[in-house]
Amino acid sequence: MWSVGTRARGRWVAAGLLALTAACAGDDEEPSTEPGAAARLEAMAQRVQAGYVGSAACGSCHVEQHEAWSGSRHRAVFRPEAAPAWAGTAPPRYRSGDVEVTFTEATSGKPRPAMSIERGGAPGAFPIDAVIGGERMEAYLTRFEDGAWVLLPLYYQVERHAFTDLTGITCGVELIGGRARASRWQSFDRVWNHRCQGCHVTAGVIGFDPATEEYASRWVEAGVGCEGCHGPGESHVEAASSGDGAGGIVNPAPENPTGAAQICASCHALALPFESRWGGNRPYRPGDDFDAAFLPLLRPTESGPFSSLTHADRTPAVGVMEYQGLEQSRCALAGGLTCTSCHDPHGGTAARHQLRSPASGGALCAPCHEDVISRGEDHTHHAAGRPGGSCIDCHMPPTVEALGTRLASHAIDVPLPVNNVDYGVPDACSLCHADRGLGWAAQEFERLWGSPERHRRRKLARAFGESDVEGLRELLADHTESPLLRSDAVYALARVQRTRVAADLIRALRDDPSLVVRRVAADQLGSIGPVPGAPTEEQIRDQEALSRAGVNDALRRATEDGPAPLRLAAAASLARLETKDGLARLESLRADPQLDGGYRLHQLLGKYHLLRHDYAEAEAAFERVLEMTPNYLPVIKDLGFIYFVSNRFEEAHALWSRGRALDPEDEELQLSIHLAEDQMNAPDAEGKDGPAGQPGS
Repeated sequence: MWSVGTRARGRWVAAGLLALTAACAGDDEEPSTEPGAAARLEAMAQRVQAGYVGSAACGSCHVEQHEAWSGSRHRAVFRPEAAPAWAGTAPPRYRSGDVEVTFTEATSGKPRPAMSIERGGAPGAFPIDAVIGGERMEAYLTRFEDGAWVLLPLYYQVERHAFTDLTGITCGVELIGGRARASRWQSFDRVWNHRCQGCHVTAGVIGFDPATEEYASRWVEAGVGCEGCHGPGESHVEAASSGDGAGGIVNPAPENPTGAAQICASCHALALPFESRWGGNRPYRPGDDFDAAFLPLLRPTESGPFSSLTHADRTPAVGVMEYQGLEQSRCALAGGLTCTSCHDPHGGTAARHQLRSPASGGALCAPCHEDVISRGEDHTHHAAGRPGGSCIDCHMPPTVEALGTRLASHAIDVPLPVNNVDYGVPDACSLCHADRGLGWAAQEFERLWGSPERHRRRKLARAFGESDVEGLRELLADHTESPLLRSDAVYALARVQRTRVAADLIRALRDDPSLVVRRVAADQLGSIGPVPGAPTEEQIRDQEALSRAGVNDALRRATEDGPAPLRLAAAASLARLETKDGLARLESLRADPQLDGGYRLHQLLGKYHLLRHDYAEAEAAFERVLEMTPNYLPVIKDLGFIYFVSNRFEEAHALWSRGRALDPEDEELQLSIHLAEDQMNAPDAEGKDGPAGQPGS
């Protein structure tokens, strides 16, 4: 058993004591920290929360919106001290293959429901200290004495009045870590402060103190408040007091489709944040450049967990990817559709899911498709009011797996059963007529609506599903297409063409209007170089081919101008290609306060210093990373390696043990810890030459 950190592990191991120590501590009962750490945490909080005033300050002027928001799903995404939907009628004992839970009452602190864990993790009675969600499903949090809020092992499907295991998956974001796996419910992966807080509160600060291994998390507001979408309101309050009712605030209105969608994407997209959630520079705020703050993912690999993010045609397959779906829809690309075109983020509408009109009618689509809707059954070939009779049924089928159910796809495109036949892409026709078979559905589509070959989604499935080089090149060159689809074309081309695609990637780096595409192109230009382990002659030939194609010069130009993430990606690729100035280009980026103040530059510097066996420089860089992101496992591994080869076995053992607390299933870490213990216990441990080895990651 283990917990957030090695020092806290003992508290989590004591199963019999957990029920006594898990009582909810209010926001005024934060764990104590050392003065220096407290000052750092306070400075971080001030940086993150500067300018926020809370939703109460909005209510006096925006009465209707504030009232609607007060009962909205956005406010419900984190409700401390709220009662579960089933409170008052204790459900029967829950049993599954992995978990056994009895529902009871907390025995200490404020009266509230609790889950008594009997199997599937450390036993004990754990109070429900907060509720997440409420319309479709509820998840539950308990708060430990070290300040960690942890997801309990069951969630409640409100409409079905049934519980389901919540041990293997949350909402999809665990795939960002590189894998999805079942785990004990009290694992680090399920610490809400670290994994979930950013999208469940307004202006949250994780507040982790590495010295005490405790959390002092704080936020301006529980749930997504007004400023979660509109940005800090202090300037707006001041402007409104002076008569400027529109000043000093971000307005994600339908008439601003790009800005509105990107604000929603900060939580409704599966994306890698450029800044650490732990510290460093100020994280994303509404109004910031989303493409600089995040790297949204579709399917950058064809193996491993990232390959399960989308179907073969790149329509999203898992939750938290509404932005990825909408962003590749023609409705958004050509028609200006945005999230708020269909949804009222304030809530208060009569329709479900905060829709502006019921999904079963045509009102949501009528502003652009009145001519199609007026044709009725001549277009749908299904009876009105029956399955298949509405726009949503066919063009937004439930093909997205999330939270134990299936959600509507936001890619909004023509259903093509033939793509299901050839590439396994689910479609509305085959879902409804599963008893008829895929072949029947494909034939019926062609009979009723004509050849599928003319449709865009067919071309996309073929380009990606068959690694059709010409199709991928055509997609990459088409600037009217989705930037995310073009980015995946870069990944695919680099994977199958390597050096032969250099000219295409250089063109994308230089000319593509999307920062996302340029960032991916810069990164992949560094990956198409010599294959590690290949014969020396082959590596030299590949290096020369890239140089002749102008790759090195193109990357050098990209390091000199443009957004920080692009310059960093270009410099990292130069270092990966082992150009003479690659590492120097990386070092030069330390002159940029934004990059020097974040963890990514220092992680890359440490990596390339380590590859050069410059352990002192690598150690300094990695230690800087852990100051900002104290539980970053790849760096914990690599820094422990440096300690080990420097004969600092106890330091290596302590750091690797901290890593094992984060991921006890990591076999590499387990072996490393055993090696450190062997060295620590050896009679001649002092003065022993450090063993040769390779970096931990």
